[in-house]
Amino acid sequence: MSQPRTERAYRGMDLETRVAARRRALIETGLDCLHADGLAGVSVRSICARARLTPRYFYESFADLDELLVAVIDTVADEVAAACVAAIASSPPELAKQVRALVDAGYGVVAGDPRKATAILVAAAGHGPLVDRWHRIVMDFADIALDALPALGALTRSDRTAAKATAMFLIGGAAEVISGVLAGSLPLSRAALVDQVSAMWVAVLSS
Repeated sequence: MSQPRTERAYRGMDLETRVAARRRALIETGLDCLHADGLAGVSVRSICARARLTPRYFYESFADLDELLVAVIDTVADEVAAACVAAIASSPPELAKQVRALVDAGYGVVAGDPRKATAILVAAAGHGPLVDRWHRIVMDFADIALDALPALGALTRSDRTAAKATAMFLIGGAAEVISGVLAGSLPLSRAALVDQVSAMWVAVLSS
């Protein structure tokens, strides 16, 4: 009886590991291309050329360009969410200080890497599938904030619904402010931006 054919390891890596590594490389390259060329200038060809991979390897992980771009957005959003949750967990148990830690950590991710700012603040607002993903991300961020802020943990179901709507409004507004600062059209230092956005959050969430 013949045995099932198995993929041989290449340079010590099995097929699954190689596919995952190529997927990560394509996402990283997607960030580069999106920032360098703008949404209109990104293509499967440009990403493959920059990543030094053939289209065959692109399509082993992504059905099309939109799927890759959504993965790029998700990767940045996950990093922002993780940074915010970690910042809240390590801050004093006071709403104002926790909100400030949340805002500063989230801003730090996109301010520290212009590619990530482009991905989550520009691309997500300018293309059909990415807009849909952005709306999902805003809703998820609102849930993350409500779950991670201990001061809001005792909300009733109806209060939580109202608080989530408020948080979504605040997240959308904060994204616009951050976009303006990073684009240079709104001259605010990091400290001033974090102070202002945090003060708005606390004022609304405490009311």
